Amino acid sequence: MDAYVVPAKMKHRPVEIEIKRSRFIGFVARVEDEEDARQFLSNIRNEHPQARHVCHAFVIGADRRTQRFSDDGEPSGTAGTPILEAITHRQTSEGKTELSDVAVAVGRYFGGIKLGAGGLVQAYSDSTARALDSAKLVKRAKLGIVSLTVPYEDAGRLETDLRNNFTLRQTQYGASGAILTICYPSGTYEKLQTKIAELSAGKAMLEKQGFEWVDYEK
Repeated sequence: MDAYVVPAKMKHRPVEIEIKRSRFIGFVARVEDEEDARQFLSNIRNEHPQARHVCHAFVIGADRRTQRFSDDGEPSGTAGTPILEAITHRQTSEGKTELSDVAVAVGRYFGGIKLGAGGLVQAYSDSTARALDSAKLVKRAKLGIVSLTVPYEDAGRLETDLRNNFTLRQTQYGASGAILTICYPSGTYEKLQTKIAELSAGKAMLEKQGFEWVDYEK
């Protein structure tokens, strides 16, 4: 997969609901790996030491292969699994469920009234859904990177033309000319080649620099 949806790299506002005097507080975080997710959970537990339970789930990777969850003392299957399913089943656009690199923790302050298995499943599902509703989500895409050396006098014109369809980084100026670094989405390299050939009358050559994952607004 060359693109998927992730939480933005920021502190997301927690969301709280109350059911039969129990308080459920949902937290969302962007996580890069399991260590990152564990640190997020540790922080939540430290911030809410009086919470009876801090249940969680997290999903990591473009392929969403890494998936973990915990009921943290709630009856088996009533907390961690509903949180995980709320993440993995969430549609980020019509017909697409591609949310990843995300951890959700739901802290419960017990109110003295038992909710039963069905009530707990609903509570943790709703808490997760509302927390994700309030979180800012962005697209994460795998972009190819190329460099292009052109005469100084041509740099401004090429930058202007290329920005309409591609992402440009800061231009560097060396002894042999201006060096443009261009990012292109998967499947558009041939289009970029054609555009460069047109703009440079076939004189400029692209040099591939590899790939990287980049966040941008949905």
